[in-house]
Amino acid sequence: MPRYFFDILDSTQSVPDEAGLDCRDIAEAHRQAQTLIDDAMNGPEATRIDWCAWRVEVRDEARHLIFTVPFPPRSD
Repeated sequence: MPRYFFDILDSTQSVPDEAGLDCRDIAEAHRQAQTLIDDAMNGPEATRIDWCAWRVEVRDEARHLIFTVPFPPRSD
């Protein structure tokens, strides 16, 4: 199973994924990125962060960018 890496970043900060996650295919990797976004936006510090500039960059085993998933606007 291929391993994907889910780096979280905005224009000034980044949180690289050093471990990665095995996913069956790109569709599962996209679902994992969306879950990561949902978890981040609903975490204990979530209301203090402006997520509009954040995104998840999904990379393959060679660390090549496969796709990007932007964080959605908050619907508070």
